Amino acid sequence: MLRIRQTRWKIAYVVACNILLALNGLFFLPLIPWPAGWVIGNALLILLVFGGTRSFRGAGEPLAAPRARWRMTSRPRSGFIVGSLFVLSAATNVYSAISMPTELTFNYAADAVLDGALAFLFLRSSVRMQRVQPETVPEPEGPPLWKPIKR
Repeated sequence: MLRIRQTRWKIAYVVACNILLALNGLFFLPLIPWPAGWVIGNALLILLVFGGTRSFRGAGEPLAAPRARWRMTSRPRSGFIVGSLFVLSAATNVYSAISMPTELTFNYAADAVLDGALAFLFLRSSVRMQRVQPETVPEPEGPPLWKPIKR
């Protein structure tokens, strides 16, 4: 499986996922009837989030071995940050479900539940990582293993 360690590639993954979700919402989902489009959009979100959690690796984290199933990030702080962002998204969806027209209430409420579940997974992972000492591997010493970027 692909392992992403450098911050710039992690940012590129997140940006590409957001572009993919936006394009999906603009061009693909309007062509599909309502419940199927909503299910496909949220399934894509879940696949992209879990693809990132399985692929991203932090400094000192083993590359070859798969992560424990409960681990969502390499460090507790990053899990608290991402979990907090999902809490904020869930709160925004709850507010939208209350204040938007009735025909959109189910969409916003279901999105709030999905974002709340993802927030729970990230926050629970961070709390659990604080209790358990993470496995680390020594960083290679010497010059970097990649070629410098020419400017």
